[in-house]
Amino acid sequence: MRDSLGSLRAVLGPGNDYRMILPCDDEVVAQLITLHEQVPVLRSLIEQSIGPAPAHATLLQRHQMLVTARSLGLDVPEHRHLDSPQDLLFWFREGHGRSVLKRDLSFGGAGVRVVNDLAEAEQACRAFSRSLSWRALLRRLVVERDPLAWWSRRLPGRGQVLVQRFIEGQPANTLMLCEQGRVLALLSLVAVETHGSTGYATVVRRIRHPGMAAAAERLCAHLQLTGLHGLDFMLEKGSDRAWLIELNPRCTQSAHLAWDDQPSLAAVLAARLRGHPPLAVRQALSNDLVSLFPQVPQGQALGEHDVPHGQPALVQALADKPWPQRLWTYRLQTRLRPPRVVGRVRYEDPPAA
Repeated sequence: MRDSLGSLRAVLGPGNDYRMILPCDDEVVAQLITLHEQVPVLRSLIEQSIGPAPAHATLLQRHQMLVTARSLGLDVPEHRHLDSPQDLLFWFREGHGRSVLKRDLSFGGAGVRVVNDLAEAEQACRAFSRSLSWRALLRRLVVERDPLAWWSRRLPGRGQVLVQRFIEGQPANTLMLCEQGRVLALLSLVAVETHGSTGYATVVRRIRHPGMAAAAERLCAHLQLTGLHGLDFMLEKGSDRAWLIELNPRCTQSAHLAWDDQPSLAAVLAARLRGHPPLAVRQALSNDLVSLFPQVPQGQALGEHDVPHGQPALVQALADKPWPQRLWTYRLQTRLRPPRVVGRVRYEDPPAA
């Protein structure tokens, strides 16, 4: 944990034993880009995993990604990079109302705040600018057992913040499998329920949205991306217009979702590496509505209360991530500091059975 970057470099070695690296969070992407700069022998492997060097800054910086997307003619909400407190003041003086503040190198809604006025925005900016406390660092090391906690505490660019116009609508995501600027396969999902107003999706529904697909192909071709990348959208209420709000240069659990008429992106990638068509789906989903339960430990049975809206016939549960944390540390933390309860936000009702 004291040298996670060195550990990653040691595992990769000269890079000859690997064909691709699949990062699962933004901080690992930052580590790969750091190794790309420091270790020339790994540059080819890293570029064939996430994309070429000219795209790396765009992958890490939300503001630069949005500027690039707007230059390609994509629908992007009005936004501004905050270089000083005056930028935030000017933003609201220009007549902007409800807005969204986002911090670079954050995911899962941890670095996102919806604000209604200047006072709330200034408070959120102060919270973003604070360095990681020793108590929080200890929690990440001991309780969450996060191997990147020590390295990421001084990560350059972590404090960069942008303000973005709030789009009233429904969150959606397109996960795409890319190869040298070409989209091999993609999966688009719209959120039915989320963990809080800015958190991860707990229930999703598969959709096919031409605007989202076109944005994925255009951005992939411009940046010459390779690997798995996700695009976050807001589908505007009333018009269903897809506004691009974020790029996530990593894979997510939705890469394993498969239907009879659509293999999973993980299967397509494996087939691509092995040189044969995707294998037949063993456990295909029978409905476009899928429930994700990231809060349930691996192997733990789901009760009736876990199925949203009382529609167990329409929802198929999917375990999100493995559970590497020790349960006793969570019990201890719960005794010392009760967890903050965050309610789920529902955007639509599932169809009647």
